[in-house]
Amino acid sequence: MARRSLIRPEEQYSQTFLNYLVDQIEDITGLTFTKGERIEANGVDSSEIVLVSPNGTKYKLEVDNSGNISTSVVV
Repeated sequence: MARRSLIRPEEQYSQTFLNYLVDQIEDITGLTFTKGERIEANGVDSSEIVLVSPNGTKYKLEVDNSGNISTSVVV
């Protein structure tokens, strides 16, 4: 990943700067999807899709060679 420069904060607290900073961090670390985009996770290279339930439990989404989908709890 290429290094990204962020603007320096002002001397006093600025809500505008804080919003900018959060947007930049989400952009750098977050996973976003574009409408119509195809997402592939390959079991061969250890990519995983993990879904988080409302109570915070994490479930790994899995598919077998017949296309059957299942989940397993991530510890």
